[in-house]
Amino acid sequence: MSGFWLVDTLIILLALAVVLGVITLHLLIFREYQKGDQLHHSRISDLQRLVEMELERSRHYSGQVDFLAQQKDKTQDQLDLIKLQVEAIKKGEK
Repeated sequence: MSGFWLVDTLIILLALAVVLGVITLHLLIFREYQKGDQLHHSRISDLQRLVEMELERSRHYSGQVDFLAQQKDKTQDQLDLIKLQVEAIKKGEK
């Protein structure tokens, strides 16, 4: 009888060891999942910051392009006016 009791106790201990092992593995997997999730969220927030910086940079360059286009138009108008004045002076000399 004592042999059966020992076998039953060993089976129960092995079953508990297996259950504790499975629980430990689940906890380790869950911890790794959380670390990966935090890393993922960190990367997403970094990418969002980069996108915002790029948008701000693009807005800045867009403003500069608009300014340069206006300057070009003003300069072209002034050049056209100077050409007309030169033509008028040439016609006046003849």
